[in-house]
Amino acid sequence: MVRKVKIVFDEMNVQESVTYILATEFGLKPNVLKAEIKGDGSGIMILIIEGDQAKADAGIARLEELGFVVKELERHILRDKERCFSCGACISQCPTRSFAFDPVTWEVHLDIDTCIACGSCIDSCSVKALKLNI
Repeated sequence: MVRKVKIVFDEMNVQESVTYILATEFGLKPNVLKAEIKGDGSGIMILIIEGDQAKADAGIARLEELGFVVKELERHILRDKERCFSCGACISQCPTRSFAFDPVTWEVHLDIDTCIACGSCIDSCSVKALKLNI
């Protein structure tokens, strides 16, 4: 089982090691995709958690007990199909190659499972058809 989550932290729990807790207490395999910490100690972390479903649920519950806000990420890049004309600018900016051009339909497609929510595609879109939803 693989889950992608957003973890929000503040100055009260920024010193807690999320990955250490998930790995040692619950036997999970966490992978940090993105982390941003502001000057006041608050911030977000985008994380993939691999492992048993029940252990992942327990690990997330433990993080919430420590004061973290945990949100499942499912559709973290939103694409306005009315605005997008499949120019392909997002393809060249995506570090994980989550965008691909289909030569049959001449359309750009997004594989949300490989997307790491870095936001590189957002700035590349001249018509603002993409939005980061985290």
